Amino acid sequence: MHAPVDRSPLHRHPELCCSDAAGVADLLASKGFNLTLPRRREGDGGMQINATDLPSIHLCYVSYGTEAIATTTPARTDYRVQFPLAGRSVSVMGRTEVVCADMQGVIGSPVCDQTIRSAANSRRLMMYFAGDALIRHLNAMMDEAIVEKVRFDPALDLTRGAGRSLQRWVMLAVEELDDSNALLANPLAVTQLEQLLLTGLVCGQSHNYSDQLHRRIAISPRSVRRAIDYIHANLHLPITAEQLAAAAAVPGRTLYAHFRQATGLAPLAYVRKARYERVRRELLAGTDEHLTVIAARWGFEHMGRFASGYRALFGERPSQTLRRR
Repeated sequence: MHAPVDRSPLHRHPELCCSDAAGVADLLASKGFNLTLPRRREGDGGMQINATDLPSIHLCYVSYGTEAIATTTPARTDYRVQFPLAGRSVSVMGRTEVVCADMQGVIGSPVCDQTIRSAANSRRLMMYFAGDALIRHLNAMMDEAIVEKVRFDPALDLTRGAGRSLQRWVMLAVEELDDSNALLANPLAVTQLEQLLLTGLVCGQSHNYSDQLHRRIAISPRSVRRAIDYIHANLHLPITAEQLAAAAAVPGRTLYAHFRQATGLAPLAYVRKARYERVRRELLAGTDEHLTVIAARWGFEHMGRFASGYRALFGERPSQTLRRR
């Protein structure tokens, strides 16, 4: 009889699957969490943790199969975003309690300890942003020194705005990672994903630097042109918000607003469109390389979504472009 097929999120990246409470506690202790299982009984479901790393983001699926209490230690300096998949958990941060369930996620900031109380049927996706990467990204977006620790509003509304976008992007990333590991091996694709998630979080979710971040500053059209020139000169390399802000010599958030006015697109969307155009140019020029190789070279790993985006942009499928050479 065949063993059941594991279809849990991030199932290609199992980190732990067992009923050994001590083993789970040891694993979480190595990650900066103290775990207790107050009501674990014989016959409770197995505990499962699947996880993988992007350069600055740790993605994790957690299911304890029993009631659990996990508390951060001072070793944790990252920003932790929870997306509920089933059941519920409650995060306690200082005097604040926030429920993670249904269409509400939770963001934990490293300004105080966080205790997560999970119900037995709780399952969720976790996204951990490295603290130094998030600070660096925010600093580039507003071009002001980060004096105090960044403190996010802990309640993340998943029905609209930043919460809905973040959840959609994370689920798309998990879908790709469950299909293959190609995303992790493609620097252009993985950098674009990280930049999307970092920008979505720092620009979309309220925090103690939001007022400074959204302050508008007039800039010269030459600043936008410098950013565009940088994009086209470096399309073959990973491109970050920090690099674009430095090339334009203006704060990233200000650049984003004026860039959209000038081009109709946000900078990251412009980068993606320009890479689609590079693929099309290669297809029309004639090549013996397979379409998947060309697409991957320009940061497109999921061929279904690539073909859909290509058709939306150019009005034809990539295969039709190949036939017109």
